[in-house]
Amino acid sequence: MEENNFKFKINNEDWIIKELSQQEIKEYQKERSKFGYRDDGEECGRYYGVTYIDEQIIILDKDLPIQRKMKTLIHELTHCYIATTITHLENKYDEEFVADIVANSFYIILDVVTRYFQPNIKVNIDNDMLNRFFE
Repeated sequence: MEENNFKFKINNEDWIIKELSQQEIKEYQKERSKFGYRDDGEECGRYYGVTYIDEQIIILDKDLPIQRKMKTLIHELTHCYIATTITHLENKYDEEFVADIVANSFYIILDVVTRYFQPNIKVNIDNDMLNRFFE
């Protein structure tokens, strides 16, 4: 399993993306709940993805179609970004705050998604624009 892990950084923190089957995800959830980690108590019908902030791991359903998997990864990476920049101390986000999160995290998330799915996807972004952003 370890060789299939994808490693990346968000805000200078190391993270891992794993792909597991539904059964493996549910077993992982149950194992965590034994050690006092929050368990919703209800069986989820299907997990598209889960982010474990304490372990800095994203788990994706390995059987999702690629478009759904991409959308799920973007969603989970947003959890990572929020956790590494603003935490969850602020429970209510107004529209301006959400817009700032999207604007500030866009290129970071795009970079991770693009590297994760290559060569399966082609992202049509002006490289000069990206280079200016990352200088």
